Amino acid sequence: MDLRLLKEDRRHGTPQFPFAVYAMDCQAGVVLDNHWHDEVEFLCVVEGEATFQIGMADYELKAGEAIFVPGGEVHGGFSSDGSACSYRAMVFHLDWLGDGRDNISSLFIEPLKNGEAEIPLYYDGSTMWGRRVLVRLARMLRIYESEALARELRIKAELYSLIGDLIENGQWRHAVSNSSMSSYTIARLKAAVTYMEKNFSQPLTVPDLAEVAGMSVGHFSRVFKTVMRKSPMDYLNRYRIKQAAQLLKNTDCSIADVAMETGLTNFSYFSKKFSGIHACTPSQFRKKFRSL
Repeated sequence: MDLRLLKEDRRHGTPQFPFAVYAMDCQAGVVLDNHWHDEVEFLCVVEGEATFQIGMADYELKAGEAIFVPGGEVHGGFSSDGSACSYRAMVFHLDWLGDGRDNISSLFIEPLKNGEAEIPLYYDGSTMWGRRVLVRLARMLRIYESEALARELRIKAELYSLIGDLIENGQWRHAVSNSSMSSYTIARLKAAVTYMEKNFSQPLTVPDLAEVAGMSVGHFSRVFKTVMRKSPMDYLNRYRIKQAAQLLKNTDCSIADVAMETGLTNFSYFSKKFSGIHACTPSQFRKKFRSL
């Protein structure tokens, strides 16, 4: 991921096999920072439990349950009760399933990709179709981790079968927008977040960011906190600390220079904020990673 952008900019898989699995084992707290990407994603909890956010909706997941994240949706996760959580994220682009010249792409894949159709976002064992999806997701994880010669073919076949199961059970349907927040508002919020992450080293204020979003200061602050679960300045300063951590690990810049480079010009505030997030001082953090 490009650490300077909330929009994820990594290539998932390879051009020949654009499918990737990420194994995440998280302690209490944030288990997935809010972000978005063009690819879709199935996220499966394998141990523990956590709350995951897709757009404006929250889903409490425990082991054996999963969610589907449509492309472009802001999503993240956090521990609601302080427990640890392990999950697997399967990320792929729907173009991979829609490259054929038959009706599969035009009738089913393209509408799903363009937001004209939808499938359920939450999967558990309470329905037959939910159980079938979970079985297929578990099978894809096993196939991905195997050395089978037909691994790529079998994963693609499972994805087609998964979508087919949903279609046959009435769970693929034309989309009906019932969001309390317009796509335009979310797009303007994304623009402000991208601006924030590109210019984090510069002095930024909430009125500056609200202007980028084309909103009043009060409306911007409310929308931002609803979607990102943090105030704009809290998000900005936490992002600055993330960049500072990367500089401490990967450069020989002095700690004072790191603070300046990341826009936290008040050194005592920088140290306090860094310690609050990483549970150690900047110098202790650098020593820990240099000793690895």
